[in-house]
Amino acid sequence: MAERRMFAKAIVGSARFLRMPATSRLLYYDLGMAADDDGVAEAFSVMRITGATDDDLRVLASKGFVTILNDDLVTYINDWRRNNFIRNDRYRPSVYRKLLCQVVLPDS
Repeated sequence: MAERRMFAKAIVGSARFLRMPATSRLLYYDLGMAADDDGVAEAFSVMRITGATDDDLRVLASKGFVTILNDDLVTYINDWRRNNFIRNDRYRPSVYRKLLCQVVLPDS
């Protein structure tokens, strides 16, 4: 996993993003930092470490910023490719790639 992550100003500066509670916005950043190269993060562990609540994650999901992939709160950041570009020689596929393809990318 990369040591650096980026966030597009068009996303984090949008009214849709800024209208969310600060705790939900912070969770988005924390998920982005914990995500693998495909934009998948284990939200449960991030929430435990940071003190975020289930409501914070539900807000992100309802606003379309993340997709919760399973009951264990494995979560995909929907604008991942817009936020981050990873060179092919540095890319490592997600351990959740199969789940991601089933839920988010069904035609892959």
